[in-house]
Amino acid sequence: MDGVFASDDARPRRDVAWSFAFVATTIAAVAIGIASATSTVSASSASWRALRQGTACLTGSEDDWRATLDANRARIEASTTTRPVSAALGVGSGKGYGRRSTVMLGGAGSLGDDDVAGGMDAEAVFAAAWPWVLVALAASVMLGFALVHALRKHSRTVVWGVMYAKVGIMGAVTLLSLTWGLMGPTLLLAFFTALAALVCYLWRDELNLIASMIAVSTQSITDNPHLLTMTMLLQLTVLLYLFPVAWLAIKASQHGSAVINKYAVDKTTDACLGYYTQAVDCCSWQVENWVPAYYALATFAAIWAIATALEFRMFVIGGSVTQWYFSPAGTKDFKGTTMTSVKHALGPSFGTICYGSFVIAVVEMLKRMAEKSRRENRGNLLVYCVVCCLQCLYAFIEYISRFAMLQASMTGEAFCDAAKTVSDLLSRNFLLAYGTYAFPQYVLSFVVFVMALALGLTSYYLVYFAYDVTSDAFTAD
Repeated sequence: MDGVFASDDARPRRDVAWSFAFVATTIAAVAIGIASATSTVSASSASWRALRQGTACLTGSEDDWRATLDANRARIEASTTTRPVSAALGVGSGKGYGRRSTVMLGGAGSLGDDDVAGGMDAEAVFAAAWPWVLVALAASVMLGFALVHALRKHSRTVVWGVMYAKVGIMGAVTLLSLTWGLMGPTLLLAFFTALAALVCYLWRDELNLIASMIAVSTQSITDNPHLLTMTMLLQLTVLLYLFPVAWLAIKASQHGSAVINKYAVDKTTDACLGYYTQAVDCCSWQVENWVPAYYALATFAAIWAIATALEFRMFVIGGSVTQWYFSPAGTKDFKGTTMTSVKHALGPSFGTICYGSFVIAVVEMLKRMAEKSRRENRGNLLVYCVVCCLQCLYAFIEYISRFAMLQASMTGEAFCDAAKTVSDLLSRNFLLAYGTYAFPQYVLSFVVFVMALALGLTSYYLVYFAYDVTSDAFTAD
């Protein structure tokens, strides 16, 4: 094992600067948020109702805010001559519910009982549903153990069952499309069905290998149960960081002032009217200039923290499984393998994990930006092609980064060195490596989706039935 898994002596600290950058970013997001939360807000009395009706911003001379409304109308009229209506009005401007203002300001103007009609009794629902929620939680744990057992004992059946199910579902959809007389979609679906069947045939050896790998992986979890403990503690740690950051971001939004809504063109008794006579809020909440910058910092810190947790988990699992797999034949006690990898992750390789997670975080943000650009430019073939190319590039970067983290968990290499080693390895075995990386994720995702769907539907109908029975009992009384 010494030739594969590097010992402590062969693991100097790597990528130290990235660990400092990560710690500084996460601390800054919290520190700035605390400073803003403890400072005096610009205005805290602008409730949802005040924003809706205009009492928060329609102050002073009536001629002044009427002039602003008229200017809004002129601006929208000029915009609609050159741009679509949706672009001129803005996303969601026609709804005019003002719910963003309510959330941002902490719901200072909560609605009264007369504003909510026909609502469901939350206490009655909870009283009827909580036993079934506990049953659902217990059932999910049992299903998890059952899945691990099935993957360990019958991995080949599970893998091939998923692949057959995919081909069968696509074939059934193709026949359904044919019965509806949709020849174009039928031909396209038939092509993809045949392609899926061809992939299963050509990759049959790789699929059998993947089945063996899944069986080995589940056995490694059985022999290293603290991998599950580490994963749960890691998720809890991330949540303990994300919740305060989210709360601080909401508190930061209170630093601002109410201004006249740029989509309002006229005033009525209870609200304002938009250009197309739709009801809109008279006022919108405009945050101070530093708040968007803090939003960007908090968002990036949260994404980087989540990516670091995922890379940390991959590093620890890779190191633990490597120790387990290359242990001497006949070894029964694997105590300490998980803790050894955790010490490496928190010690000499923490900078490497932060570097790899930074790459993943940046890629995720770029993917969201590309997807947003595609949605905002529907019908633009050039934008669509560029986004598709970028998505492929981002997927390739993530692919290399994941393998590099596994390499670093075994050898203790720096992130860039591990990426170079992995790139050389993948250049010689790309298709096999890609298949062994992509297919297990697809198989497990499909199985988990089916199990979650079945459990969710069962829980829903049980809760619905319990609430219905409880309601009938209250009615009878």
